[in-house]
Amino acid sequence: MSKKKYKLKHKKSILICIILLIILAIGGFFIYKKLSNDKAIKTLKANYNQYIITNKKANLYDKKHNKIGTISSGYYLELTKISNLTLKNKYLQINNTPYYLSYKDIKKTEQRKEKEIEKDNNSYYLDLNKKLITNKKISLLKDKKKVVTLNKLTTDIRSIDDNYYYINFLGEDLKVKKTKSIKIQNGKETKDNSYITTIVYDKISDNCSEDTCFHPNSIKAHINRLQKEGYYFITGDDYIRYLKGYVNLKDKAVALYTKESNDFTKQIEDELKVKINSTNNLKFTNNNKKTTRNDKLDNINNYYPKKYMIIDEYLKMAEGQDVTDNGQGDIATAIPVVNYHFFYDASTETCNESICLSTQKFEEQLKWLQENNYKTLTINEFVDWKEGYIELPSKSVLLTVDDGAMGTGKHNGNKLIPLLEKYKQHATLFLITGWWEISNYQSPYLDIQSHTHDLHYEAQCADGRGKVACSDYNTVKNDLTNSLTALNGDKTSFCFPFYSYDKESLQVLDDLGFRVAFIGGNARATRSQKNHLVTRYPILSDITLNAL
Repeated sequence: MSKKKYKLKHKKSILICIILLIILAIGGFFIYKKLSNDKAIKTLKANYNQYIITNKKANLYDKKHNKIGTISSGYYLELTKISNLTLKNKYLQINNTPYYLSYKDIKKTEQRKEKEIEKDNNSYYLDLNKKLITNKKISLLKDKKKVVTLNKLTTDIRSIDDNYYYINFLGEDLKVKKTKSIKIQNGKETKDNSYITTIVYDKISDNCSEDTCFHPNSIKAHINRLQKEGYYFITGDDYIRYLKGYVNLKDKAVALYTKESNDFTKQIEDELKVKINSTNNLKFTNNNKKTTRNDKLDNINNYYPKKYMIIDEYLKMAEGQDVTDNGQGDIATAIPVVNYHFFYDASTETCNESICLSTQKFEEQLKWLQENNYKTLTINEFVDWKEGYIELPSKSVLLTVDDGAMGTGKHNGNKLIPLLEKYKQHATLFLITGWWEISNYQSPYLDIQSHTHDLHYEAQCADGRGKVACSDYNTVKNDLTNSLTALNGDKTSFCFPFYSYDKESLQVLDDLGFRVAFIGGNARATRSQKNHLVTRYPILSDITLNAL
């Protein structure tokens, strides 16, 4: 072979080797890329969930995947839901935000249950009509810990104090320290509460006689009444911030204060989860007017209750009305408790017992109560009055219904509840809990209490009294325990079937902790009556309410 041919053949061999190496390199690259992609998609699928937490200090990215900040490890977030993951999803969008995370920086978790989510103590805040703007690096804090950093930020401000701006970021309430680099501009208009109801109690104690000293149970009754109407209670810090214009609040804000904090106030706070603030250096006028932002910290309008103010005055306070202190006023000293049983429509039904009342007559009685400005009581209002914790207007009446039979429930004619709801009048049903389901009687205008579980039997005793009166202690106690279970433990009141009782049954009520119990008697209830022998007027077909 000539030297020239040898060189040519050698060059071809080298060229072939180069081509083979290139082919191997390209093949290796694609194999490596496929393996890398397989690993990436495997990691992506392993980490992704709609609900995730960051598994380390993670970078935040914008839509173009430029780094714009960081977020701390262990941060719970909700991602935009993706049904079919591909490698295009290496950056995952945080739901309802312009922010993205790398799939490498997250791990899947479960959706947090409501009880596991830390309660937002400022859930009654509205945005402050102001916007925070900065183009410099900024840190967002939770308590004193830095949890987010951003290269720039524009966001609505929820509230302010002397040192921080408070914002909601990625579902968390965070704060930003005030600095000169931050600019504040007017934001979207938000209509906030135009006033706050400020109630200042002089003293809270279980042993005092002054008109401005309240038993803890009286305060609880006031709070429960306002909560029932949707009012909420704010802290002293938020109260000051409101007066300074640092926070906007939703409607129905109430601030409770006392001049003397003690163990009783702490007990109320712990039980009802509200704050009773100390007046400290604040100066209140005690003029029974609502508080507005025009008030100065050394001259604040407020309500200053007295023991003899009726419970409805607290609703007037909550509504921002001026309240006039007229001394004892027209308050109840005795209250008629009326007792119904069966209801029927006289145009289509018959009911031959004397305790039957036609819906036509019952509606006439409800209209009469309404037209004559009577207050129909809830069972809690009546019992709180009976025990001396609240005052009620002289025109108060407690409507009670025994048994749960004909026309009283949604399963047996449904005559009672529609009329109560039509006229917005309250009544209390004493239900035989072992005979009918409580679910048949649900209404915001009907309280349900115990009438035994299964001891409602007439003339079972030798002297003709009802079965409760001649049953032994354990029989009555076991029955009422079953009744309480059906009523979720509500021991507010009890009604003796056929008005029959004896010493043992009264002892059961004491031992189980029932606050009051009702019998017959045809007399108005008074505070001097024994709590377990409260009298009522049985309503028969020929009786009118104005005669009671």
